Parts: sequence; C-alpha cells; structure tokens
Amino acid sequence: MSAIFIPDLDDVRRAQGVIGGYTRTRLEIIAARPGNPLGAEARRFGGAVALRAPGFPNSAFNRAYGFCDDQIDEIPALIDWYAAGAGGAFELAPGRPIARTARLLAEAGYAQTGFHATFAGPAELPDAPSPGVEVIQVESEDELKAFADVFHLGWDITGFRVPVAPWLGAPGWSLYLARCDGEPAGMAIVYVDGADAYLADSAVDPRFRRRGVHRALLDRRCDDARDAGATRIYSGADFLSASSRNMQRKGLVLLYTEAILSRPQPKAAG
Repeated sequence: MSAIFIPDLDDVRRAQGVIGGYTRTRLEIIAARPGNPLGAEARRFGGAVALRAPGFPNSAFNRAYGFCDDQIDEIPALIDWYAAGAGGAFELAPGRPIARTARLLAEAGYAQTGFHATFAGPAELPDAPSPGVEVIQVESEDELKAFADVFHLGWDITGFRVPVAPWLGAPGWSLYLARCDGEPAGMAIVYVDGADAYLADSAVDPRFRRRGVHRALLDRRCDDARDAGATRIYSGADFLSASSRNMQRKGLVLLYTEAILSRPQPKAAG
C-alpha cells in the first residue's frame, strides 16, 4: 500500500509556478504570430505572472497567477494594465497572505466570480488499464493533425481553428494523442519544468467519453513526466467535474481551490 500524499505550502508555490509557466509559454506562442494580432503579452514578477491578450477576452490569457501580498506594490499598475485591455482576473490561492491584495482589488471593483481546483501528487502513481485505448506522443504531421482535430472536438471549438503547430516545439511541452479502437479519441499536453510537471488541456471527443481515454492520458503523461525527472505532478480542473474525479482516482489530491476575482468591463458606447 502506497504512503498517503500530504501536500504542504511549498506545493502551493510550486503549483502556481509551473501553471503560470505553462500559460506564459502558450501566450508567448500566440504573441509570436506575425504582427501579434491578438496583442498578447506577459509580465513576470518573480514567481508571479500577469498575462494579457485583448484578442482573447474572458480567457485564461487575461489573468494574473501567483500574486499575494508580497507583490502588493505591483497590483495598482496591473489593474490599470488590464483596464486598458480586455479586462482581466486575478487567481488568489490559499496558503499565502492575500488579505491586502483582495481588499485592493475589491476597492478597484473586482469581485469573486468563480473557483478553480488545483490538484497535486507525487510522480510515482499507479496506472489503471484502459482496454482498447492506445496513447502515443505526437511526432509526425499526421499525428499532429489528428491531435488538432480532437482538440477542437473535445473543447467544442467551432468557427475557427487554433494554430497548434508551434505547440510541437514549445519548450517543456509534450503532446499526446489517444486512440480508442484505432480512432483518434483524445488529446493532452504535459509541461515539465525541472522537478515539476503540469498536466494541461486534456480533452476527449464526446463520442469516446466514458471509455477510459482521459485516464489513459493521465497515466501516460505522469509516467513520462517521472521519466523526465519530475517529482511532483500538478493539474487543474473545474471543481467536482468529471476530470477532477479522474484525477483523484489516479491518486492526485486536492491542493487548493483558488478564488477568481474579476471586474466587469464598461460597455462600449453606441
């Protein structure tokens, strides 16, 4: 029987660091498009990062991660920075002092609009069989096309295509494609930064849900992250979602639920 994993405050710091690092690298890919049409940019403050992409309003790319009272002097300028773009949000996690930050945001018109759950665990976690499911690391153009197709189906993205080709060479990223009975069925990403790994953006084609595809993607990414030197696994999901329950079955534990504070944007005149 494996030992019980009990996270600590260092896990909170490490989780926010690797999550912010992954999201920042994804924003940098968006900013690298010719002319940066979405206006993407990032600002780093030690272990905290603030992201802004006016072309992606109400998204994770207009959000500040890892801030607490230690960066209180930076908050007023960030409030103005977000107000000049498409608005933004701050994710405040427990474990570090946030009372002054929360009060300053409230005075600027921010209010809590949601929660997000973050999970953590050791890299050594048991696998579970997923009959009929095969997971491969994406390497070829054909595999990348199937990965992109499942990404759009799983996340229900219609009307446009996200350019995923730059993801294949992104530093620290590995892309995975799951096949169920030989057909493309799921996709996922793992981002490894030293001893920390972040399981990101997993999605399953609705036709193949409840077939063990999500669990198979969890297993493969954890195994590969461990082989790459990671000792901690982190991930996120909506609280009590199907994804969060799969993570707990894998052996990840709830590290924290963070408060999302945002501010309504004024409506344009006319």
